[in-house]
Amino acid sequence: MERPQPTEHPAYYTSYINLVPSNDIIKALENQMIDIQSVISEIPEEKENYAYANGKWTIKEVLGHIIDTERILGCRALRFARRDKTVMPGFDENAYVANANFKNRTLYDLAHEFAIVRGANLALFKQFDNETMSQLGNVNGNIMTVLSVLYMIAGHTTHHINVIKSKYL
Repeated sequence: MERPQPTEHPAYYTSYINLVPSNDIIKALENQMIDIQSVISEIPEEKENYAYANGKWTIKEVLGHIIDTERILGCRALRFARRDKTVMPGFDENAYVANANFKNRTLYDLAHEFAIVRGANLALFKQFDNETMSQLGNVNGNIMTVLSVLYMIAGHTTHHINVIKSKYL
């Protein structure tokens, strides 16, 4: 399968999509499950609630944000795949994190939840054929394909894991 073309997504998705090195998005999403578990296993307990600057999220909040975003983008992929032409709204990531109480959860619990959410999404995504991957959807007036949403999921996760590695550890 080919990578998404620039016409298949809003320009601001490009930086995330470019973080995905593979042309096999399903394999990339599967491999990422192993990668993220490896990174999380290296985080010392004293860093779990660490934020590298005032007003920045903690490691637990970053992981919670990855999970919330995965759910939202997974829902978008499902709706686009099923040819739902309803215009979908965006979401306020800061409100989600502020109201999630991630600090009261363990890092292990969040890692486990990520694996469950990603696994559920992969079970769905593996059934998508080329025609399904090319289906279009609309978020806030931005047209995108199912394929571009899947690349966004992988790229978004990679982006935040890179931030954890570079600014938190």
